[in-house]
Amino acid sequence: MTIYREATIKDDSCLLKLINAASMPGIIELRTSRDPSFYNLISKRGVSKVFVAEEENELVGAICVTQETAFINKKPSKLFYISDFRVGYAHRNKGIGLQLTNKAVAYMEDQNADFVFLNVSKGNKRPFVFFSNRAHYPDFENIGIFNIYQFLGSKKKTTNEFQVVRTTLNQETIDFLNEFYQDYQLAQVVEPSQLEDATIYKVEENGTLIAVMCLVDYSNCRQHIALKLPWYLRMFISIINLLRTIAGANPLPSTNQPINMLNIKYLAVKKKDNKLIKSLIRRAQNEVHLKSYSFVSLGLHEKDSLNQILPGFFRITFNSVGMMVTMKNNQKLMDMVNNGIPYKDFSTV
Repeated sequence: MTIYREATIKDDSCLLKLINAASMPGIIELRTSRDPSFYNLISKRGVSKVFVAEEENELVGAICVTQETAFINKKPSKLFYISDFRVGYAHRNKGIGLQLTNKAVAYMEDQNADFVFLNVSKGNKRPFVFFSNRAHYPDFENIGIFNIYQFLGSKKKTTNEFQVVRTTLNQETIDFLNEFYQDYQLAQVVEPSQLEDATIYKVEENGTLIAVMCLVDYSNCRQHIALKLPWYLRMFISIINLLRTIAGANPLPSTNQPINMLNIKYLAVKKKDNKLIKSLIRRAQNEVHLKSYSFVSLGLHEKDSLNQILPGFFRITFNSVGMMVTMKNNQKLMDMVNNGIPYKDFSTV
């Protein structure tokens, strides 16, 4: 008999076992380890509920729902984010995934939810089956591809034109980030608690703040491990590892090895200047090189104009699909999201 219930902290070790054993299929197959605690990462996302399926005192499935406050059409709004949807291999095709999603939907109904977002690796269509053809609700809509860039470390310094300097968290920084991200759809409203673990850099011009970049390292919460890579990425990694001394790069992990990386949680600029963006990215690459990381990661929606002015050499790109639904058939706002540029913080994915 399968029991469906809300998880508690007592389930931590069992959740770790379930999540660590599963992979995310796609063009690039990833497994995410959440050692030492499953709950460390979701505590950084927002207010979360985890529902589990249990058989004979063993957790065989799980799903997480996080409530965020995000900008939709420039207004702070409730957004529900679905993540950590897993069913153990031996327990698939038994209706467990459907029952878990039913628990998630019932919870969101109780919270008077409207907009719901989920994100999957490109090529992985399995989660959509469980959220389609539901009475009273439309199907999830594809809101586009997110490009998740992995930049190699670099010894080369930033240009002198823009001075990228370390700064501390203050209200000016918070206000600057929210002013920038309110023009995006689904960007989480920035609160000081979200940046407690961040290293923050700024650029000023004539005494005025024009750019903020926030770097975070969540390797103490999550470690991505590539199980399968396409041939061209395997070749790229082999070449970089062979020439890394010349390229100024740190060793890159091959398959079945943890990927040690920093994340650009926020990259906010007043003007989308090519040299300014490159100076910021180069500063992040310096941090990667100095602290022996493999990559610094940045996620951008395919419609974001920043894609065109990012440094193009020595980077690897992963692709992810954003899916969204309005449970209240609020198609007008849904169209605004589709017509705008969505943003997702991939540091907590």
